[in-house]
Amino acid sequence: MKKHSDCKNFTAFDVFKGYCRKAQDFVLIDAPICPNFVEAPKCRNCRHFNNPNEEEIGSCTGVGKEFWAYGDMNAKTCEGYSVK
Repeated sequence: MKKHSDCKNFTAFDVFKGYCRKAQDFVLIDAPICPNFVEAPKCRNCRHFNNPNEEEIGSCTGVGKEFWAYGDMNAKTCEGYSVK
């Protein structure tokens, strides 16, 4: 299930809520997404993110040496990021 924290327009405020730059309002992180949703670059959306376990910890093969990565990790500055 997608949530506000998976959106490119979302900026975290604290652990419960954030700010939607499109709606210009505060939203709960786990609330259902709105029509302005734009998928944020996160490891889970990258073709180099492999074999995630039940806690969504997988391996990254996109930056040379393989290493562990969290699926929810922000990948906006990752040089190896490539959308699935």
